[in-house]
Amino acid sequence: MKKKLLSVQLSLLSVFFLFISSNSFAQAGKKPVPFDSAQAATYYLEMRGTINRFVVEAEKDARLPPLGGASLHVFYGTTEYTTALTNEKGKCTFRLPLNKTFKIQVSKFGYVTKYFEVNTKVPPPNMSTYTFNFDVDLFEDTKKLDVTVLKKPIAKVTFDVIYQRFQYDEAYTGRINFEIKKMYKQYFELQKQQADSIAAFKNGGPPAGPIEDKDDKKKKSPPAKGTTPAKATTPTKKK
Repeated sequence: MKKKLLSVQLSLLSVFFLFISSNSFAQAGKKPVPFDSAQAATYYLEMRGTINRFVVEAEKDARLPPLGGASLHVFYGTTEYTTALTNEKGKCTFRLPLNKTFKIQVSKFGYVTKYFEVNTKVPPPNMSTYTFNFDVDLFEDTKKLDVTVLKKPIAKVTFDVIYQRFQYDEAYTGRINFEIKKMYKQYFELQKQQADSIAAFKNGGPPAGPIEDKDDKKKKSPPAKGTTPAKATTPTKKK
């Protein structure tokens, strides 16, 4: 009887220590929640995104093809708050609690990564639920393309007190778009070079070289017919 009682006590003790160990492990692996989760469930900004695949040949105002399987990583500071994945239509939805600032990174293997910032701060009287629709176009990674500008957010979203809604920061968007246009200009040129090289290769000719600047071409042009290039002369000593 004593042996059975001792065996039961040891079993209960083992279960107790197992519960403590499991609970400690769960706490250690749990992501820190930097805000009130109950409030986040009541007041939030629902982000409804569409991720598209940028196409060079697309006509003006043409609808770009959706990019399925794109990843969206939402960061609060250095902590990853949540993630989302686009469906075959390039759509995704996630919610952000109010009164925080988030960085949303959009990426897919083989494409250039972009990110934007969302500041969900609202005045106390405006605590409610909101929605915001956004579109991000990703283009394929291209060699020699300078994407330094994409180290900055491509857009910033804030709450407009006058219109009582979330919208893009127009002043910031205007500044960053000026820099992004320069990058796209280089992107178009690189894509054209690549297309010309492929076409030349298929036709059996040499691959197309890099686009030369007109001024450089003038400097490298040969002298006109009937003229002889000037020769360097050495000074003669006076006798």
